Amino acid sequence: MTLVGYSLLGAAFLALIFGVVAWWRSSSAAACALLWAAVFGASGWIWGAADLTAAAPGDLVGPLTIWIVAIGLILTAFIAAEGFIEHQRAWRELRQTPHKIGDHSMEWVGLDDSCTSLGLMLLIAVFAQLSMVLKCHWASERLVALILGVSSIVTGISLLRLVTRRWRIGLADIGLGLLSVGVATLLLTVLPFEPIALEARFPARFNTIIIGLTVMMWVWIWLYGVWHQQLDDGVAWTTAGHMRSRLPRIIVALAVISLVAAGMMSGWPRLRLIGGHDATFLRIGFGVIGHLFLILTLIMLARRWKHAPLGVLAGVASLSLCAFLVIRLSVFSEIET
Repeated sequence: MTLVGYSLLGAAFLALIFGVVAWWRSSSAAACALLWAAVFGASGWIWGAADLTAAAPGDLVGPLTIWIVAIGLILTAFIAAEGFIEHQRAWRELRQTPHKIGDHSMEWVGLDDSCTSLGLMLLIAVFAQLSMVLKCHWASERLVALILGVSSIVTGISLLRLVTRRWRIGLADIGLGLLSVGVATLLLTVLPFEPIALEARFPARFNTIIIGLTVMMWVWIWLYGVWHQQLDDGVAWTTAGHMRSRLPRIIVALAVISLVAAGMMSGWPRLRLIGGHDATFLRIGFGVIGHLFLILTLIMLARRWKHAPLGVLAGVASLSLCAFLVIRLSVFSEIET
């Protein structure tokens, strides 16, 4: 057990004591304290068992994957528990003291903010995981990608379920983000991870992420049109109506992330530490397809919504495509000579 593990377990013990005292005093803050006790306890157990001082980035894949799944399950469990317990309590008060039902609050103090913070941490952790070699000693890359994708989707759905009870902008954005990244991560399971070399595997991963995020952009575009019926003279009156206003921002965020992946894929062979060329006809073809899919989507959105920033992003994506072709063709010609 490392010092990090002992520190996190100590924080878990303090949060547990606070939660028990709050529960004994019938405080609605007890659930939030118990949530953090579970999070600190799981984190202490996972990271305390990992040798962080001697670990290379690839050695962190296993602990980080377990941590993402564990925190996602804890979040899902607490969100489900809040819904079940508070609905049961509301029905009981409705039958016994119906005149006081308006005074009942179904919100556990601090739970929404805690779920927002933990969801953001999970989203950052998934992106960090995607930047590493996904393979670890107990799972293949395909299995790790499957675990990350399913965990992100389940956690995103749980956060959006909490949004249906109480509207929170942060929860909605992070829930939609986790769903989008989860679907893109699931697409990584179709890649032929082995025996392709590492320098060829990362550009293929970037390309798959571009396609996956662009597919999710189309899903949110479709829902943006469908949820128009949830507006009353332009004013949202349901959770879906409120979420509709967040979809354009989510789409722009996904486009920016896709452009980052496109830039990494385009300049990959010229990086100093990369020895591979990534210039086969198949890889060039798939890279062009990924870029064109993103560019056409952004152009369509810019024209439909008359949104100038999306047009700028389409221009940046076009420059990335040009850089991709120039670098790959120059590398390809070097190989031929």
